[in-house]
Amino acid sequence: MKSTNIMRTSRIYEYSAYKPEYNFPGRETNQNPEAVFAEQFALSYQRRFIEIHSRTSKKQTLFIREVPISEHGIPDLLVFNWTYNTAISAISQFLLKDFTPTIRAFEIKISNWRKGLMQAHRYRYFSHASFLVLPWNKIRLVKAHLNVFKTLRIGLWLFAPESDRIINIFTPRPQKPKITKYTQKAIELTAKAISS
Repeated sequence: MKSTNIMRTSRIYEYSAYKPEYNFPGRETNQNPEAVFAEQFALSYQRRFIEIHSRTSKKQTLFIREVPISEHGIPDLLVFNWTYNTAISAISQFLLKDFTPTIRAFEIKISNWRKGLMQAHRYRYFSHASFLVLPWNKIRLVKAHLNVFKTLRIGLWLFAPESDRIINIFTPRPQKPKITKYTQKAIELTAKAISS
């Protein structure tokens, strides 16, 4: 029997949480440039996921923004991917023990790459790969520090919204998260968000 609670994997979900910054006057009309940049990146990455990760056998994806992971921050974007033969019809599938997605966490900044790097490093506790995404014109600023990204195993991608280009400077291979209980927490929070 087919479930009526179907995952819509073609959209980008957003974790709805109370955000006190929205209480400031004019906040709803003045969009944060970093939030716009993050949304543009998420849409571009979603369209080109298979092209970027052409060697993966896990081609089913789910994109969700701003999931708060206990003690480890709020990634701008979480991307789950898994094999096509995994049952994905019901939201409850996310909570099954045999559901084993690869989780990529992204911190997206338009400035202050050092802060972004530290935030992305925290995401390694629950994700299989963690990335910092910056505007393409920051390449000279960060390329000199590429060894730091490689040592910490944090991916470095650049994004040019004008041309819709994602530039891969360094992509670490997915590895087991540092603390798997936080991986399960990320899955549970995502399941809750997409079922509401």
